[in-house]
This record gives sequence, structure tokens and C-alpha cells, in this order.
Amino acid sequence: MDKIKKNVRIFDYDLLKSFFAPSNTVFGFIVTILGLLDINITLKMILFFVVIDIILYICYWCKSNYIKSIELKYAESSIEIKQGNIFANEYKNKDTIRVFAFNEYFDTLVNNKIISTQSLNGQFISKEVQDINKLDREISEDTHLLKMKIGTNKNRIGGKTTKYKLGSIYKYSENVLLTALSHFDDENKAYLSVQDYIRFLINFWDEINNFYAGKTIVITLLGSGITRLDNNTYSSNQILEMILWTFYLRRIKFKKPAKLVILIEKSTNKNINYYMVRRMFNGLQE
Repeated sequence: MDKIKKNVRIFDYDLLKSFFAPSNTVFGFIVTILGLLDINITLKMILFFVVIDIILYICYWCKSNYIKSIELKYAESSIEIKQGNIFANEYKNKDTIRVFAFNEYFDTLVNNKIISTQSLNGQFISKEVQDINKLDREISEDTHLLKMKIGTNKNRIGGKTTKYKLGSIYKYSENVLLTALSHFDDENKAYLSVQDYIRFLINFWDEINNFYAGKTIVITLLGSGITRLDNNTYSSNQILEMILWTFYLRRIKFKKPAKLVILIEKSTNKNINYYMVRRMFNGLQE
């Protein structure tokens, strides 16, 4: 049996509040009834119920640490967050749109210098792009992306030179979208400040709202992994919270049957505090 992850502290205030609020009402009622009995019996019964309460709370705490996925509701939107692989066949269907993150140049050169073979966009190019030259040409000629162009870096070596606004989306197919997530420095290393990340997310949701066409949107934990967010000062949990916070901020409302699916890799999923994420998102709507 796996050890308890302990993402949720045992004396977490909201956990204590959510458990003991209804429990105290019942406990108070029982104490009132016991007050009519012999004092010794009353004390023993009170002690018994206190012990039971503690045992139940520990079970409740353990359960909160073993939450591995959640589904959130916002207006007409449904958000499912879980462990998964964006390349799995279940996400390759006509009712689903998968989103892959690229850099601000929409680079496509997979050589472990510009794009790593282990990155999701590197895997996407290797597995699903049949003609890279055609993709490059179509990206450069895309009428929507032309509106998102913000400059040219003619001094850049080893990659493309046209730079696009973060959050810009290129429609690769009816079921795949590519988005510009990160900046690239002179050494072709991805970087992103938290301010840029928030701006990316806000632009990204606005773009998605125009592209989703009633289909389920599938994304990964955008901002983690290869792209370094403020030198890794933000945890996976905080990145997930920012994704949800900006989704709510932009008042995105995917009408049914469409929904948002956020897939998290196995090693990262172990560290997600789903109890806190659910509490935070529900708190936004109060």
C-alpha cells in the first residue's frame, strides 16, 4: 500500500471546518440527550463519541490525500482534471480538440536544441506531422496568425524568425490546435515570467473560446515541464490554480456537450492537492 502523500495537512483549517461543522451539530444534540442520564455514563459516552470523531476525521484526512482526479462545474462548463496521456486514442476523436504548446516562433525543428524529442510538441511533430515543410509554410501564411505577429528576430540562429503573441493559436486540423506559450532566449531556452504566463492564459482562453466549436478541449498542465516558469518558483499545484483562475476570470462557458479536460502526467499528479484545488475553484464562484 502506498504511503499517504500528505498534500493536505492533517490540521488544514478548511478540512477541519468541513468535517467538524456538521459533526459538531450532531455531537451537540447527543450531549443534550446524554445530559438526562447518569453523569458517569454521560462522560463515558462523550469520550466514546470524541474517539469516534477523531478516527473518522483521520479517515477523512486520508481520503482527501488520495483524491487523484476531480470534476468541477462552472456555469455550463465542466472541467475534468486527471492523470492522462494526450496521445492516447481516447482523445483522438471527432468530438475532441487537443492543444499542444509551442514557443513564440512556432518552431518545428526537433533536434534537442530548438525542440526536445521528449517534449510534448516534439513528440507531436515526430508522431503526427507528416510534412514539416508544409506545416511551416501554412503557419507562415495563416491569416489568423498574421494578425498575431508581433515582430521579427533576424539575428536568431537555428530557428524561425517571426515572433507571435503569446496565447496565439494555429489551427493545425479540425481536432488539433497549436498555441504559442513560451519566450525563447538567445540560447534557444524557453523562459516565462509569471506576468507573461498570466497574459498567455488570458489570451489563450479568448482564442480557445473562438476555436472550440462545441467540442471538448484537451490540454496538459501548460507551463510546467520544459517551459520554466519564473525559474521553477511555482509548483504544479499553483500552475493548475492559475489555469483555473484565468478560465474563471475570462468567464469561459463551454456549452454542453463540450468540456475542458486537463491531463496531468503520473509523476506530477502525485503532487497535486486536489482537495485544495476544488476548494479554491469553488471559492471563486461564491
